[in-house]
Amino acid sequence: MLSLVKNTINGLKKKLEMSNEYVYLQDREGNVERYVCNFSQPVDDGEIERFIASTGQKIPMDYLDFLRVTNGCSLFNHEIYGGESNLFPIDQVEYLYTKVNGSRGYLEIAYISDDTIMIDCNAYSMGEKNYMFVGNSTSSFEDFNGLGCDFETWLYRFIITNGSKYWNW
Repeated sequence: MLSLVKNTINGLKKKLEMSNEYVYLQDREGNVERYVCNFSQPVDDGEIERFIASTGQKIPMDYLDFLRVTNGCSLFNHEIYGGESNLFPIDQVEYLYTKVNGSRGYLEIAYISDDTIMIDCNAYSMGEKNYMFVGNSTSSFEDFNGLGCDFETWLYRFIITNGSKYWNW
Protein backbone atom coordinates (compact mmCIF):
# COMPACT_ATOMS: atom_id res chain seq x y z
CA MET A 1 0.00 0.00 0.00
CA LEU A 2 1.37 3.39 -0.98
CA SER A 3 1.69 6.10 1.63
CA LEU A 4 -0.07 9.45 1.38
CA VAL A 5 3.33 11.00 0.57
CA LYS A 6 3.90 8.69 -2.39
CA ASN A 7 0.32 9.08 -3.61
CA THR A 8 0.55 12.87 -3.38
CA ILE A 9 3.87 13.15 -5.24
CA ASN A 10 2.86 10.56 -7.84
CA GLY A 11 -0.45 12.35 -8.39
CA LEU A 12 1.32 15.67 -8.97
CA LYS A 13 3.78 14.00 -11.36
CA LYS A 14 0.87 12.48 -13.28
CA LYS A 15 -0.84 15.88 -13.45
CA LEU A 16 2.38 17.39 -14.83
CA GLU A 17 2.76 14.57 -17.35
CA MET A 18 -0.78 15.12 -18.62
CA SER A 19 -0.16 18.84 -19.19
CA ASN A 20 3.29 18.85 -20.83
CA GLU A 21 5.14 19.28 -17.51
CA TYR A 22 3.29 22.47 -16.50
CA VAL A 23 0.64 23.28 -13.93
CA TYR A 24 -1.71 26.05 -14.97
CA LEU A 25 -2.80 28.27 -12.07
CA GLN A 26 -5.06 31.28 -11.86
CA ASP A 27 -3.96 34.36 -9.92
CA ARG A 28 -6.15 36.91 -8.09
CA GLU A 29 -6.61 39.01 -11.22
CA GLY A 30 -7.90 36.02 -13.18
CA ASN A 31 -4.74 35.53 -15.22
CA VAL A 32 -3.71 31.95 -15.89
CA GLU A 33 0.03 31.32 -15.79
CA ARG A 34 2.25 28.27 -16.24
CA TYR A 35 4.18 26.83 -13.31
CA VAL A 36 6.77 24.09 -13.11
CA CYS A 37 7.76 21.49 -10.53
CA ASN A 38 11.13 19.76 -10.38
CA PHE A 39 11.95 16.59 -8.46
CA SER A 40 15.34 15.17 -7.51
CA GLN A 41 16.29 11.50 -7.67
CA PRO A 42 15.26 9.61 -4.51
CA VAL A 43 17.79 8.60 -1.87
CA ASP A 44 18.55 4.99 -1.03
CA ASP A 45 18.24 3.32 2.35
CA GLY A 46 21.99 3.56 2.95
CA GLU A 47 21.91 7.34 2.62
CA ILE A 48 18.87 7.52 4.90
CA GLU A 49 20.61 5.39 7.53
CA ARG A 50 23.68 7.64 7.34
CA PHE A 51 21.44 10.73 7.71
CA ILE A 52 19.68 9.30 10.78
CA ALA A 53 23.03 8.39 12.35
CA SER A 54 24.44 11.83 11.58
CA THR A 55 21.56 13.68 13.23
CA GLY A 56 21.07 11.20 16.05
CA GLN A 57 17.34 11.92 15.85
CA LYS A 58 14.27 9.77 15.41
CA ILE A 59 13.06 10.93 11.98
CA PRO A 60 9.34 10.70 11.06
CA MET A 61 8.59 7.79 8.74
CA ASP A 62 6.45 9.94 6.44
CA TYR A 63 9.39 12.31 5.88
CA LEU A 64 11.66 9.34 5.14
CA ASP A 65 9.00 8.15 2.64
CA PHE A 66 9.31 11.56 0.95
CA LEU A 67 13.09 11.17 0.63
CA ARG A 68 12.57 7.73 -0.90
CA VAL A 69 10.33 9.30 -3.56
CA THR A 70 12.30 12.51 -4.18
CA ASN A 71 15.43 13.94 -2.57
CA GLY A 72 13.94 17.41 -2.38
CA CYS A 73 11.97 19.31 -4.96
CA SER A 74 10.85 22.74 -6.09
CA LEU A 75 7.12 23.12 -6.48
CA PHE A 76 4.84 25.56 -8.28
CA ASN A 77 7.51 27.93 -9.58
CA HIS A 78 6.46 30.39 -12.28
CA GLU A 79 8.00 29.36 -15.60
CA ILE A 80 9.58 32.81 -16.12
CA TYR A 81 9.86 34.43 -12.69
CA GLY A 82 10.65 31.32 -10.66
CA GLY A 83 9.53 31.01 -7.09
CA GLU A 84 10.46 30.15 -3.58
CA SER A 85 8.88 26.81 -2.77
CA ASN A 86 11.70 24.40 -2.09
CA LEU A 87 11.80 21.22 -0.09
CA PHE A 88 15.47 20.68 0.66
CA PRO A 89 17.58 17.67 -0.35
CA ILE A 90 18.86 15.45 2.45
CA ASP A 91 22.40 16.90 2.40
CA GLN A 92 21.07 20.44 2.90
CA VAL A 93 18.77 19.31 5.74
CA GLU A 94 21.74 17.57 7.36
CA TYR A 95 23.98 20.62 6.92
CA LEU A 96 21.38 22.97 8.42
CA TYR A 97 20.89 20.58 11.32
CA THR A 98 24.56 20.12 12.14
CA LYS A 99 25.70 23.70 11.48
CA VAL A 100 22.65 25.81 12.40
CA ASN A 101 20.15 23.94 14.57
CA GLY A 102 22.65 21.79 16.45
CA SER A 103 21.33 19.41 19.03
CA ARG A 104 17.97 21.15 19.46
CA GLY A 105 16.18 18.45 17.46
CA TYR A 106 14.66 20.60 14.70
CA LEU A 107 15.02 19.67 11.04
CA GLU A 108 14.69 22.60 8.66
CA ILE A 109 13.17 20.91 5.62
CA ALA A 110 11.69 23.61 3.39
CA TYR A 111 11.65 27.27 2.48
CA ILE A 112 8.31 28.56 1.19
CA SER A 113 8.29 32.27 0.27
CA ASP A 114 9.98 33.59 3.43
CA ASP A 115 8.56 30.84 5.66
CA THR A 116 10.71 28.09 7.06
CA ILE A 117 9.11 24.70 7.56
CA MET A 118 10.54 22.52 10.33
CA ILE A 119 10.06 19.08 11.83
CA ASP A 120 10.35 18.93 15.61
CA CYS A 121 12.02 15.55 16.08
CA ASN A 122 11.72 15.88 19.86
CA ALA A 123 7.93 16.10 19.60
CA TYR A 124 7.88 13.17 17.16
CA SER A 125 10.08 11.09 19.49
CA MET A 126 7.61 11.70 22.32
CA GLY A 127 4.76 10.34 20.17
CA GLU A 128 3.27 13.69 19.18
CA LYS A 129 1.28 13.52 15.94
CA ASN A 130 1.58 17.27 15.28
CA TYR A 131 5.29 17.88 14.85
CA MET A 132 5.34 20.31 11.90
CA PHE A 133 6.11 23.99 12.51
CA VAL A 134 6.29 27.15 10.43
CA GLY A 135 7.99 30.44 11.11
CA ASN A 136 9.54 33.44 9.48
CA SER A 137 12.94 32.60 8.10
CA THR A 138 14.57 35.09 10.49
CA SER A 139 12.74 33.91 13.66
CA SER A 140 14.00 31.55 16.30
CA PHE A 141 12.16 28.26 16.71
CA GLU A 142 10.47 29.48 19.90
CA ASP A 143 8.53 31.97 17.71
CA PHE A 144 7.38 29.30 15.24
CA ASN A 145 3.75 28.21 15.05
CA GLY A 146 2.54 24.64 15.02
CA LEU A 147 0.86 23.49 11.84
CA GLY A 148 -1.27 20.95 13.70
CA CYS A 149 -0.22 18.03 11.52
CA ASP A 150 2.40 15.52 10.51
CA PHE A 151 4.63 15.78 7.42
CA GLU A 152 2.42 13.84 5.01
CA THR A 153 -0.61 15.96 5.89
CA TRP A 154 1.38 19.18 5.46
CA LEU A 155 2.72 18.02 2.08
CA TYR A 156 -0.72 16.88 0.90
CA ARG A 157 -2.32 20.20 1.86
CA PHE A 158 0.49 22.20 0.28
CA ILE A 159 0.19 20.34 -3.02
CA ILE A 160 -3.61 20.26 -3.25
CA THR A 161 -3.65 24.04 -2.64
CA ASN A 162 -1.20 24.41 -5.57
CA GLY A 163 1.63 25.70 -3.40
CA SER A 164 -0.42 28.18 -1.39
CA LYS A 165 0.68 29.10 2.10
CA TYR A 166 -2.59 27.67 3.41
CA TRP A 167 -1.38 28.05 7.01
CA ASN A 168 -1.89 31.82 6.66
CA TRP A 169 -5.55 31.55 5.63
